[in-house]
Amino acid sequence: MADLLSDGELVFVGLNSHHALLAAAVAKILHRKRIRVVTVAEGYEPSLADLPVRRSTGDPELARIGTVLPTVEAFDLAQKGKVDVMFLGPAQVDGETNINVSVIGSLESPKVRLPGGAAAAFIFPLVRKAVLWNFRHSVRSLVRRVDFVTATARNASNDVLLCTDLCLMRYDRERKAWRLASIHPWSSKGEVLGSTGFEVIADAGFVVTRAPTEEERELIARLDPDGLRLRPFQKTPFQKT
Repeated sequence: MADLLSDGELVFVGLNSHHALLAAAVAKILHRKRIRVVTVAEGYEPSLADLPVRRSTGDPELARIGTVLPTVEAFDLAQKGKVDVMFLGPAQVDGETNINVSVIGSLESPKVRLPGGAAAAFIFPLVRKAVLWNFRHSVRSLVRRVDFVTATARNASNDVLLCTDLCLMRYDRERKAWRLASIHPWSSKGEVLGSTGFEVIADAGFVVTRAPTEEERELIARLDPDGLRLRPFQKTPFQKT
């Protein structure tokens, strides 16, 4: 995800976004990209090199060590088209860029209640680049149609990417379908297609995702000493082995 950030971009990092925060740190500290970071904790340009990742990316420390930028002002920037990148971690994504962070099942009688979208419906179609991340690539999370449309970019014109534990996809607005951009070294085209519930354009244009460098691994481990980035991959006592 760090490779998806570019010089000059204003990057918004939301709640429960450890991976997004680490990606911003790698891009800024190691890749020397001139990005500006805004956090949901209302911190503008926090010193990422000096701050270990907390359990919540809404931790007030992210504001204390930077300049305070109230959330309402960040939303104003988005409305003016001045927020370049936003990271979103939905529970479900479908083939039309609809995302779900509201409920699994019906709204009237949900199987699972999710945290909710906060301002996702407002910001998602406004940012120039939206990076969706879902680290359990399966037909349960990448579905034909989400159970509830919390937010969508289907009628927007922005760049929308989807990063999973198997691959990176980019939404092709001309074809109105997700296009495979790269496959991670431990995955395959067959595994990606077989684990996705919607159409994926998988022509000859995709590449193999580069592996992280040792320097990148060391920085990530230093900033995340509690291993919060690994939590999505660990089974809980309630999950089947």
